[in-house]
Amino acid sequence: MFKFRPNVVLRFNLLVIFAFTLAGIIIVGKAAIIMFFERDDWNKIKEENIRRDEPIEARRGNLLDDNGELIVSTLPKYRLLFDFKYYNPRNKKDEETVNAERDSIWEKHLHELCVGMNAILPGTSVKLLKERFLDARKELKGGYQPYKGSITYQQYKKIQELPIINLGKKYSGCYTKEVKSRENFIGNTGNNVFGVSRNTEKNGRNIEEVSGLEKKYNSYLKGEAGIGTRAKVGGKWITTHEEKQPKDGYDVQTTLNAQMMDICHTALERELKEKRLAAGWAILMETKSGDIKAIVNLARNEKGEYTDSIGNKTIRFGTKDSVYVQKNQALCERNEPGSIFKTVALTAILADGKLTTQDSVTAFPERVHNFKGHRVHDEMYRNNGTGKYSMSDAMMYSSNISLVQFVRNAYLNNPEQYTNTLKRFGLTDNYNLVDDEVTPYIKTPDTRGQEGGWDGYTLNSMAMGLAVEMTAINMVSFYNTIANGGRQMQPRLVKAILNNGKVIEKFPTKVINEQLFSKDVAQAVTAMLDSVVNGKSIIADKKDWRYGKRDGTGKNAHSELMRIAGKTGTAKQYASKKHPNGDKDKLLSFCGFFPADAPEYTLIVQIMYDYETDPRPQKEKDSSSYGGGSTSALVFKEIAEKIMTDKLAIPVKKSGEKEVHITPAIKKGNIGEAYYLLNSIGAIDSIPKVEKGKEWGEITFGKNGKYKATAKELGKVPDVTKMGAKEAIYLLQKHNFKVKIEGFGTVKKQRKKGDTIILELE
Repeated sequence: MFKFRPNVVLRFNLLVIFAFTLAGIIIVGKAAIIMFFERDDWNKIKEENIRRDEPIEARRGNLLDDNGELIVSTLPKYRLLFDFKYYNPRNKKDEETVNAERDSIWEKHLHELCVGMNAILPGTSVKLLKERFLDARKELKGGYQPYKGSITYQQYKKIQELPIINLGKKYSGCYTKEVKSRENFIGNTGNNVFGVSRNTEKNGRNIEEVSGLEKKYNSYLKGEAGIGTRAKVGGKWITTHEEKQPKDGYDVQTTLNAQMMDICHTALERELKEKRLAAGWAILMETKSGDIKAIVNLARNEKGEYTDSIGNKTIRFGTKDSVYVQKNQALCERNEPGSIFKTVALTAILADGKLTTQDSVTAFPERVHNFKGHRVHDEMYRNNGTGKYSMSDAMMYSSNISLVQFVRNAYLNNPEQYTNTLKRFGLTDNYNLVDDEVTPYIKTPDTRGQEGGWDGYTLNSMAMGLAVEMTAINMVSFYNTIANGGRQMQPRLVKAILNNGKVIEKFPTKVINEQLFSKDVAQAVTAMLDSVVNGKSIIADKKDWRYGKRDGTGKNAHSELMRIAGKTGTAKQYASKKHPNGDKDKLLSFCGFFPADAPEYTLIVQIMYDYETDPRPQKEKDSSSYGGGSTSALVFKEIAEKIMTDKLAIPVKKSGEKEVHITPAIKKGNIGEAYYLLNSIGAIDSIPKVEKGKEWGEITFGKNGKYKATAKELGKVPDVTKMGAKEAIYLLQKHNFKVKIEGFGTVKKQRKKGDTIILELE
């Protein structure tokens, strides 16, 4: 029989106690290690798997055009990234096998991959991509980005079908990272006025970079971030709970018109390309309201392309000794305006009652006149046979000597009245359309005796548009007041703030001054600006503008479709030690409004000319330099005609009448552009396709009531007779000929002299 031994029970109890005690010591020890030695590591693991109070980004609001259509919005885009080494710490054999297979796959299909990416991604080359991939694989880079830009989801889907990448991430190492991108829906137009909204890294810190309208209305656009709890589920981060929902940003409706922006961009870019000019900008304003319908800023970058891009480096210009950085020149740069300021001077004289339009000054025959030690040059002197210049003569020929006389006669004894009037005209106002808008500068008599202050030459200089620094927005606003009969409007760039299409705040049009100067003054100045473009009537009983003798400086802005009134300006820059040819650089301007008899739009076009980068031979550019009339006036005319085409269109069918055909006279030239114009005015229902190689020729209206295009064989020396000057110059320069123009209008004759084609225009 089994005998119970008490010492066995005791030993068993002691063993149990020892085991539990040891377990307790281990648990307490492990807890102590976790609490005191592994605390940071466990906290890091915790943070990697759950994050509370994670901000939830709000959707940024959109920028809209004047019709409420989208022009700038946030779109999801992706960065294409590659890891060139496969890691599997749990299975080293798998890691070695995959990396060996990768080497074989990449070596075999690299060229095919680069060819495929070249077809999908703009601005890439097969050679460059191959070099980048080889270098990155050699260094086993992780997170490598072969294509520096962002790609769309559609592009990524196409890339996924390419060799190597179609094998999946394990064998290709390819993956994407989502980024949010602000997209301009009207292309490369208006970027400087829209501005940027992006996160950039500077000095190791992530900062928000904003500019332009994005900065000005950032408080409306950015919205309010929410708060949520994020956790890692199935290896992916998701928001498991929203403690506070994000509040999306509001939309900002601008006054800008997408179609007019495109018209201004196209016309300006064409002129800059044709003459290889440095930069240019334009502002189009609706006369009655003061609404800005278009702002365009273009500059040539290091690749020779003309872009409206923010922060691109361009060629040096003017007084700047450093590389010129592109910005919103139309609002954020001030320059001496040159002769477009003569309009301001004569308006001030008439508004202050100092002189009348019946007054005249001496028309000195010499091109240089000395005003008590101040030599004034007159590039555009004309001998009108009377020995006198009226105000209209002085404006039409842009006579510096005459303007100086008018201003001296009016204000020599009281220059303070002149500068006070200029300020009253709003020429020192900052309209604060964007945060970086600069304030114009006018030198005043109270600075006499100061360094760079008022002196005996200042009044003379101001008559010619020197000794003042204006912005394009201030100049176009002043001309708009003339077009408006003396009614001064506040320039407006934003109409309203919207939330899901509902207006929550309006920015109405604003009248600054109901009658800044009288309607009589406005009409008198308008007549002068009209003569600059259209000349004076030479037939007494026909006062129609078409009968004027066009020899004013703005004759290149003359249009057969409507009256255009405006003023040219050519302002020389200054030389410096680093910049010995700086005084040959120029700001070329044309400012005016159209139609002159019932103004609807006011427009300024300004172009930078850089002597050193002018591609013409030195003798040619020294003897025939560009001016506002030969550059900006042409752009002005093209913009005006394209904008007014729809408004001037005659209905093809009138109610109760027979069909009416519009048969406008069409010059020889680019057939596609002619079709575009005919379609715009309703003369044809659609734009026919023009075959390649048959773009140049003539369109005629046949007896069958249809338009017929006849292509021209261009040959080695293209026949450009009956073409407009712009098309003729473009075509001949494309065939590597130099072009010299005599007269204005349509090409009547052409003759060849060496490698130069001389065009006689009529």
